[in-house]
Amino acid sequence: MYYQFVQVFYIFINDKLSIMEYDIVIIGGGVIGLACAAESAKQRRSTLLVERHKSFGQETSSRNSEVIHSGIYYPTGTLKARLCVTANKNLYDECDRAGVWNRRCGKLIVAVASGEIESLNKLYERGVANGVDGLMLLDALEVKRIEPHIECHSAIFLPRTGIIDSHELMRSYLLEAKEYGSDFAFGVEFAGGEYKDGRYRLRLRDTNGEDTNVEAQYVVNSGGLHADKVAERFGIDIDKAGYRLHHNRGHYYTVSPIKSKLISHLIYPLPHQHLVSVGIHITLDKTGQVKLGPDMDYLDPAVPESEWYKFDDSRKDKFFNAVRSYFPALELADLSPGQVGVRPKLKGSEESVMDFIIKEESDKGFPGFVNLMGMESPGLTCSREIAREVFKIIHD
Repeated sequence: MYYQFVQVFYIFINDKLSIMEYDIVIIGGGVIGLACAAESAKQRRSTLLVERHKSFGQETSSRNSEVIHSGIYYPTGTLKARLCVTANKNLYDECDRAGVWNRRCGKLIVAVASGEIESLNKLYERGVANGVDGLMLLDALEVKRIEPHIECHSAIFLPRTGIIDSHELMRSYLLEAKEYGSDFAFGVEFAGGEYKDGRYRLRLRDTNGEDTNVEAQYVVNSGGLHADKVAERFGIDIDKAGYRLHHNRGHYYTVSPIKSKLISHLIYPLPHQHLVSVGIHITLDKTGQVKLGPDMDYLDPAVPESEWYKFDDSRKDKFFNAVRSYFPALELADLSPGQVGVRPKLKGSEESVMDFIIKEESDKGFPGFVNLMGMESPGLTCSREIAREVFKIIHD
């Protein structure tokens, strides 16, 4: 039923595109693009969201751990830290109002050995500095009381971390945007754009290869994995600007139902240096299914997109060994192949921590054009706050 609605609505919009001008066009229909459409339409701006896939959230937004993050990981003062802490305080209430499934299950970040205590304490101090609510340091016995099958030396407990149905969240944004009058064009790709006489002219290409022009005062590039290519099509030098994205693939394994019943919280190891990854961790979904992942694998640019989501089952031993150290009840036979996701990272190796980029491009000759780059974790958690940040910039 919903798929039919999208298709019919797309046909209706496509008939209008050649004669319509908009206040704002949003490129990309992932969770952040949808949140931007909802915020834009609420402000009574005529809004069009363009998405190259036939429905919303087909890439990073629907292939992730679906975690509502706390904001503990990110350097104090960064956009990731500030927006994530705010989002954690707001998202549960928003989900309750919109009927979006969520569960505040809590999370443990574990120090498996005594040699990790210093790193755990530093992470705790960062969480306090960032304003994360409710975090606690637990010893091994205290961990055992809430997670009897987890072995560790000590842990940080984050009671406000949780899980969410990402599809329901995205659908709520779409319906909110539609209620306030936003238009949507699915199955339509952004093919190029230019700024002239105070307006943007965008060339949009449908699945038949036919082009249509649309004009707008503002453009938001929420292209996710392809946001750098969208910027490049406007004529921005993405290497000079620091916008080139590195596609990072992550696998997930599912855990047998019997062993899934042994876990009731999210369990994370200490993150890797420079937050290249937060490590292979234990997550839950709304059915109680336990998942392990993701790992990290930078894709060679020569790998075609059609190959990105193929599961490589040779990684099973690596996943098992990574998690067995703190979940010893797990056995290799408990693991089955799950999903694969791809993240748009602003780094290609173990470099310094990269923040979100939310940048209005007047200094490059594109006033009213906002680029969103590196929208990986905690982008799902922060989607509404990122949208609000975009419209602070546009309003100013």
